[in-house]
Amino acid sequence: MRSLVQILVSAAVLCTGLLAEVAAQNYIIGPGDKLSISVFGRDEFTRVTEVRGDGSIRLHLLGRVEAAGRTLSEIEDQIVKRADSLFDGSVSIVVGIAQYRPIFVLGNVQTSGSYPFAPGMTVIKAIALAGGYERANAEDSDERSVLEAQRRAIDAQIRLRFAQDEQKAIAAELERLHSADPEVMVPAPAEINPDQVELFQMSRAILDETIEGFHRREALAEAETSFYSQRREIIGRQLVVIEGQLADINALVSQGLSRRERLVDLQVDVDNYRADELETLAFAAKAEQTGANAESEIGVAVTRYHRDLLREKILIDQKVELLRSNLSASMNYLRLASPTTALTIEEQMETVFEVYHSSTAGQPEPVTLTSKLQPDDVLVVTFKRVVN
Repeated sequence: MRSLVQILVSAAVLCTGLLAEVAAQNYIIGPGDKLSISVFGRDEFTRVTEVRGDGSIRLHLLGRVEAAGRTLSEIEDQIVKRADSLFDGSVSIVVGIAQYRPIFVLGNVQTSGSYPFAPGMTVIKAIALAGGYERANAEDSDERSVLEAQRRAIDAQIRLRFAQDEQKAIAAELERLHSADPEVMVPAPAEINPDQVELFQMSRAILDETIEGFHRREALAEAETSFYSQRREIIGRQLVVIEGQLADINALVSQGLSRRERLVDLQVDVDNYRADELETLAFAAKAEQTGANAESEIGVAVTRYHRDLLREKILIDQKVELLRSNLSASMNYLRLASPTTALTIEEQMETVFEVYHSSTAGQPEPVTLTSKLQPDDVLVVTFKRVVN
């Protein structure tokens, strides 16, 4: 039998294929796309043809067919109409995408140029096809040293930024715990990374759920203790009655007015009730202990959460100081060996991604690394200084 993982993987692959097929059916054909045309029972018409610059394709006997600006189903309808007038009987025709128009990657990348498009292509995948971001070409050891120092400085700078975000988030969480009412949410500073804030919100949610579970256990223990208390009262009242009967029967037996067997039966009943009373006391004590343990666990959970926060604070403080030291050492070297490189890092640079679509009149669209591209898109990657 197939495992659950195999089934899920197969389902994911099937869904991906279906999504790609839907995307292809909705895709608008343009010059440069290559179409696969299959005519059932007519192998001579089955071929791969490229959409020409004028937006058309040409097929034997069927002539010129307009393709640009149309979907695959619309092109199929055109070909079917032509074929119906040429051949006897119904004709089955399937038109698919053999190859999409390429995309173009320009700017600060290793290798500018055109690259094959595939459905689902994103900006980051296109940059990877172009060899990644543009890098300096070190020809001797001094330049290599500068590039290595630059790499270390940028790496430390990036890591330091994330570490400082985590440091601020931990400080904000500790401030909340030390506040007069820890249950009141203290707004996180705006400059903290939202992901860090969300991480601590999730941690607090887990802690709150844990505490809520202990509160429920404590409440159940209190209810159970109350139940056993009521049961003890009932047993106590029954025991008083039975002991009264026992005294009466004992007096009658001593006078010879009652059988001793009745006295023995009542004594057994008294012992049974007393045993039930002791058992109820034991259960009540256990329930009380469960409630006390739940209350204690609440304090332990809060203390453990506080302890883990302090431990994380110590570790992140150490990491921040280490990264600052690494960044300072690399920058000191760059200021002496390559002031221009040092200036570039100190002034900070940002990577800008812009896409020129064939459907727009020269107006670029700002995009991110995860933005999806379309065939014939021109991606331009540039480095710009951040102006503070």
